[in-house]
Amino acid sequence: FISASLLTGCFKSGYDEMIVYDNEFKTGSTEKLTGAKLYKQDGEYVIGRYNQGGFVLNLDNLPKHKALQVIVEPRFHDSWDGNNNFGGIDGPDIWNLKVDGMDLVYSTFSNSPCNSLYCIFQSYPASYGVVNNPPRTEATANLPRVCHSSDAYGTSGYKMVKTIRHTGSKAKIQFQDYLVQLNAADKMCDESWSLYSLRVKVLNTP
Repeated sequence: FISASLLTGCFKSGYDEMIVYDNEFKTGSTEKLTGAKLYKQDGEYVIGRYNQGGFVLNLDNLPKHKALQVIVEPRFHDSWDGNNNFGGIDGPDIWNLKVDGMDLVYSTFSNSPCNSLYCIFQSYPASYGVVNNPPRTEATANLPRVCHSSDAYGTSGYKMVKTIRHTGSKAKIQFQDYLVQLNAADKMCDESWSLYSLRVKVLNTP
């Protein structure tokens, strides 16, 4: 069972936690992942790259707990167009993380250059359709492009920590993009995403 609301506030010191999944993928392990594919970057494996795709982590036999925490580091490569929507041709570019069917992240991301004349906004850290934020808002890394022809876009990296009420013995954690780019001949090279690490904890308040 999972509630329809995210936990707010902080746990008090002394709460119990247990890591039930921890993978940086460097060895190429895809244990417990369905639909995962490996991409080698700088000599180490990551999960990806995806364009109109994603994967699922299935966990079972979880110990008794009151909350579930997902810590994830996605990378958004090349020309993500955020909230942009030119007649359904180019955007919005949405990335989705959900647990047991509930959205924890359903947001657009933008790697667009931003100045007084041109700026394509994103919704993250808010959900899509709620607000416009500048490109790369809350990004923790600004990295080189993967294969787009322009160096202006690059790769944005994020670290996301999402905590929800959860008591079930199983959890289904899904990652999926909804990229729109009808004007791109090579969609994967135009924009894609990958995952550098994934950690899941179960929590119990004191």
